[in-house]
Amino acid sequence: MAITLGTFTKLDDGSFSGILKTLNVTASLTIVPVTKLSDNAPDHRVFAGNGQRYEVGAGWSQIAKSSGETYLNLKIGAPEFGPHWVRARLVKLEHPADDGTTHIALWEPRDR
Repeated sequence: MAITLGTFTKLDDGSFSGILKTLNVTASLTIVPVTKLSDNAPDHRVFAGNGQRYEVGAGWSQIAKSSGETYLNLKIGAPEFGPHWVRARLVKLEHPADDGTTHIALWEPRDR
């Protein structure tokens, strides 16, 4: 079962703006496309904060095996999360929401 951690809107410049919410954290995030410096480098950088931005993660473009849709595989870190990263998928909604939301961040817990 996937849990929605955030809602985002894709902007004209290819970036995403939205809110990430957990039980203890509510953060404004911007996900910005960047030029890849190597094959393993991220396609996007994740920033927190309004105005002045603080880098908190990265995103890699992936293609879903079942649907062929492109999504972003996000890796986000912050002191509130302790030594662990929050990993989520930014996926496109089939139909944009009334508030302009075009994408959601989904988290799927994994057994270790």
